[in-house]
Amino acid sequence: MSIRLAVPDDANALGNMHVASWRETYAGILPDRMLSALSIDARARAWAKILREPATEHSAAVYLAEQESSIIGFGACGAQRTENLRDRGYNGEFGAIYVLRAFQGQGIGACLLGNMSMDLLARGFSAAALWVLRDNLRARRFYERFGGKVIAEREDVRDGAVLIELAYGWLDLKELDRNADFD
Repeated sequence: MSIRLAVPDDANALGNMHVASWRETYAGILPDRMLSALSIDARARAWAKILREPATEHSAAVYLAEQESSIIGFGACGAQRTENLRDRGYNGEFGAIYVLRAFQGQGIGACLLGNMSMDLLARGFSAAALWVLRDNLRARRFYERFGGKVIAEREDVRDGAVLIELAYGWLDLKELDRNADFD
């Protein structure tokens, strides 16, 4: 397994992996109609746009976990997009961390989190937060294992479904980096 930064040519494979991971991760959590409506092409176009944006201190960095040239996980990080979290000092954001189920429990998510934490620190971000569905207990245990604390809650209505999301935060990314076993 290797970790590397994504490039624009990765957009199609990333879109495919993103949809596959959502369908695995959110089965039984999100309505089936929402999961079946996911479009690989739409996700690939969205990733292509993100990956073509010029790199700045606030743009998203996307890390890929690969095994034998196949994407098995990814993470994205950058500037905090949620105003009230930014106002509370969480200037960085872990925008996504997904690992295909067959590869979970092997430290891949930890490697992605570690790379993103170091990336944010190198760009001058001191703290970070992320949003996770309240019912995604597996992800919540992962974030708690690395010291994430619930710092906010919000309700999101999508396609007629009411989704409750929790924000997990790390006020000191140096502590996360120092205390976490990313291996």
